[in-house]
Amino acid sequence: MNKMIVKTISVIMALALMLCTFSACGDENKYEQDPNFVPQTTEPVVENEEKEAPENMNPLTGELNLTESAIGARPVAIMIENTPEARPQWGITTPDVIIEGMAEGGVTRMMWLYADTNSIPDKVGPVRSARHDFVELAVGMNAIYAHWGGSDGKNLGKYMAYQAFDKFDVDHIDALKYEGSYFFRDTTRNVSLEHRGITKKSAIQKAIKDLKFETKQTLTDWTPYKVTHDEGKIPWSDSSKDSGSCSLISVNFSNSYIRTFKYSEKDKLYYNYLNNQMVKDGNNDQPMTVKNVIFLYVPVESMKTDKGHVDWKFDAKDIDNKGMYIVNGLGRRITWAFDEKTCALKFYDFDNSPLTVHPGKVYIGIVPIDNRSLTVTE
Repeated sequence: MNKMIVKTISVIMALALMLCTFSACGDENKYEQDPNFVPQTTEPVVENEEKEAPENMNPLTGELNLTESAIGARPVAIMIENTPEARPQWGITTPDVIIEGMAEGGVTRMMWLYADTNSIPDKVGPVRSARHDFVELAVGMNAIYAHWGGSDGKNLGKYMAYQAFDKFDVDHIDALKYEGSYFFRDTTRNVSLEHRGITKKSAIQKAIKDLKFETKQTLTDWTPYKVTHDEGKIPWSDSSKDSGSCSLISVNFSNSYIRTFKYSEKDKLYYNYLNNQMVKDGNNDQPMTVKNVIFLYVPVESMKTDKGHVDWKFDAKDIDNKGMYIVNGLGRRITWAFDEKTCALKFYDFDNSPLTVHPGKVYIGIVPIDNRSLTVTE
């Protein structure tokens, strides 16, 4: 009798197992036959409540200021000089993003980024030559790149700006070819010719049209950070975790280029100083301010050229890829990553999630890692 009971139970269990197996296989087959089939789970389906960003949201700042022609368009990058003879720069209050880094001989250079060419003023400059590190960052954002000449390693056996143009097939507007058409010389300053190169909104727009550059942005995730137009949705906007007070930050690019940002509680912006001198716009004498300040600490090595060109070693091993993000009187440690194939630069928050910046203009400084200990914060 006991043997009969055991045998019966065994048969029942085997049948149950077969039914379960067939049921699972049935779902798999149905999924293969119907790509819209969604297997049932015990977890509730949560609808994504995140609303689509407004069409006119600036992908570089999160501000709702794009004109219709700039929606879904590629950004424009313009190379800007930063020697004493070049200051004050014309239009320095207008870019959505300013990226600053070492060029050569202890001198920094800047790349100004515009998501909307209509934001480019009628006088921008001094426009100066390209460097391969800036070219690569422009490539990572699929930017149209405007410059006045550039470093060339053809006869040096080195990878420099013009080699980067060729390698990545960059859409670039070179003043060495187009002076008088899209680039001009300022006549108001008593400095040598190389410090007086300028361009303007209508010239850049005409160049893009004449050279038949594709204006539609083909990349979907092309900014180093995330943006939002709603400051209240930023995860750590009201949190002090892993952050500290930062009403002032000062970094050394070199002994001659010390960049300082001072926070104003009144307008919630950071005012920019270079070597203790307030940075102002050469067009209107207005102070240069930004909402977001980002510094990355990156190895910078000499390329051993007669002009002292340098190479930002984003691909260096055994470094911690550290940086700082400063906003609203608070500073926070971040990390960064660089993709050598796509040249995409990405920033990450303390929890390794993509960094989201507050709505407003952004400054990014690529600081030599050897000078990290010279950073001063208050």
